[in-house]
Amino acid sequence: MKKATLFLTFIIIAFTIKAQDVAMNTTKTYNNLNYEEEPLLNESNMVVAPLLNETNYTYRYKGDDVLVVYKNDEHIEYFNNKKYFIRSKIKWTAKDKCYMTIQESNLPNFPFAKGTKLHMKIIKIKRGKVFYESTLGGRSWTGKMKVK
Repeated sequence: MKKATLFLTFIIIAFTIKAQDVAMNTTKTYNNLNYEEEPLLNESNMVVAPLLNETNYTYRYKGDDVLVVYKNDEHIEYFNNKKYFIRSKIKWTAKDKCYMTIQESNLPNFPFAKGTKLHMKIIKIKRGKVFYESTLGGRSWTGKMKVK
């Protein structure tokens, strides 16, 4: 009796829900985020929906605000009202972890060369602030940014 009920339930679901039709007529959605382009994939070909994408933030450095821009696969930090910058390529390995590879900088006395990688892990997001831990050149630190 249980097998017959289970089989009947399966048949009803199979004929009432056409999973292939639903999938073919649905926009690409991953982790509740819509993508217009192909989704980001990590090394294991798993979909990565970064927590920081297409967003601007600020943080304080030596008493001044630094503008941080996340856009697609690029990360830019602007100093001194955009007079100086650090531009990096960003590779998300998980929704809360990424590597930023420095591409260029005109920031005076900046000690890191092109190709240097920074690792960032987002610890939490709370009240419009992103708390993170970063490692660069053997040094680690924690910080926070707020939504601009």
